Amino acid sequence: YNLGLPMFRVLDGLVLCCLLLRSSARVSCGGHYAETCADCPQGNGANWCNGQCRWSKNRCIDISTPEPLEDDMGSFAIPPDTRSEKCPQKVLGDFSSHTVSIIIPWHKEKWLHLRHTLQALEHYTPPSLVEEYIFVSDGNDDSKEEELKAISAKVKVIAFATRQGLIRAKSAAVRMATAPVIMFLEGHCIVNRYWLQPLLERLMQNPRALVMPGLDSIPQTGWGEYYGGSTSHLWRFEWNMNLIHTNPLQNTRDGYTPYTSPGTSGGIFVIRKDWFLDLEFFDEGMLEWGGDHVELSFKIWRCGGIIEVVPCSRIGHLFRTPEYRPYPVEVDQVVKNYDRLARLWWKDHLDYFRRMKPETLKFPEPDLTLAVESYARVQAKFQCKDHQWYLDNIDHEMAWERSRICHPHVKPGDRDKCKRELSPGRWTLAAGDEIPKEEYIKRKEAADKRLAAARRGETDLEL
Repeated sequence: YNLGLPMFRVLDGLVLCCLLLRSSARVSCGGHYAETCADCPQGNGANWCNGQCRWSKNRCIDISTPEPLEDDMGSFAIPPDTRSEKCPQKVLGDFSSHTVSIIIPWHKEKWLHLRHTLQALEHYTPPSLVEEYIFVSDGNDDSKEEELKAISAKVKVIAFATRQGLIRAKSAAVRMATAPVIMFLEGHCIVNRYWLQPLLERLMQNPRALVMPGLDSIPQTGWGEYYGGSTSHLWRFEWNMNLIHTNPLQNTRDGYTPYTSPGTSGGIFVIRKDWFLDLEFFDEGMLEWGGDHVELSFKIWRCGGIIEVVPCSRIGHLFRTPEYRPYPVEVDQVVKNYDRLARLWWKDHLDYFRRMKPETLKFPEPDLTLAVESYARVQAKFQCKDHQWYLDNIDHEMAWERSRICHPHVKPGDRDKCKRELSPGRWTLAAGDEIPKEEYIKRKEAADKRLAAARRGETDLEL
């Protein structure tokens, strides 16, 4: 076969072509060349930004370019569109009956983060849908009222001279809110394209819903950067009331269809104000920080509501570990709040909580008078269900784990001592004890049929 000469000619041509391309390009992107670092990604993000370039704040820049100081950043960095291709590019509809009061409580947030949060809201939110932005300055030296109002005339400010705590700060803002829908947001978020309309669309379909967006990630060391987050994870609780993010279906959702979640993180969601008030949120016996998300989750589900995640609504959130949090959190107070909630909402399963939080056995008896009275009123009004109903119908992972819980720090020989390493991201479950995907699907499908049948009135099951 006389293919040698023609083959060498082809190879010579390819080499010459590559050399010409390389000579015309100015920078190496790692595995390829481009005119400038900005041209390297070609829609592929950070993976195509290497060599003489590096990825910074959602763009490809020369490795010699210094990082701008955060305080020197002007407007917020435009985030990438992280929605699924199957999400509608625009959500059409008449939402005039569902205008929103956006509530942002804050304590010791950086001014840059507050400013960019509001700027992104102004940029990506239809003005006709926003009644007001209510910023709650919780014990800060400067409420930033003048600066915030300079960005938007819709800003209202509640300024507490001394810290009231997150729960009381939120409650004060709800009392001020004038719109039929309230949106809770945090002061370190960047909303994305058409973020609000998909949430309101779900509320219009179910007035008793609590609706959350999908959360994208802003790194704690890189304000201005923005990365797509999960479109399939659930918010739920372990038996110590620790909030976790799990994925029992193992990333098999389609990325755009709304789905239910056993819990809420409590910081970023929309809900009708009348439904919120009907459920008598919050128990203001909980102090400082922690617990509002637990009360929301169990009250909503067990008193006739629903909690949903809408993947086509995207909001970037600055996730922070304790060392990056701008204020300390008193862990004992958080656990006291959880203990208070467990006495009401897990009273038939209190022993499981005590085993995972044995320190609560030493806590003094809390004054639950007002909380018990409120619980009784809501129970009578909505025929709220017990925790066993929640385990049977809503949180199938929690039900599975009830007989498998363990504690990593109790003394050797204790019946609850974990016998293996903890499952990643967990505090009360050993690795290997997670619910199998097939078992989760079987339980969820059976529960969904029971709930659907009860809604149609085809069964005597109490909902």
